Amino acid sequence: MGLSPLKKQISIFLSLDDWKMIREEAARKKIPMTELCRRWMRADMESLRLSLKRQRHKIPDDD
Repeated sequence: MGLSPLKKQISIFLSLDDWKMIREEAARKKIPMTELCRRWMRADMESLRLSLKRQRHKIPDDD
């Protein structure tokens, strides 16, 4: 069985109103706030990963 990749935690500061909206949306979806934020970030993380890979290997952008 393979090992899972190492993980790091990040923290951000939000207004209390924004935090409450995120909490409410997570509750509505019946998922933890962390999972909701992960889902929101996923597409951008994939884009960043691809961009960094291109930079490292000097691959031109599709644009």
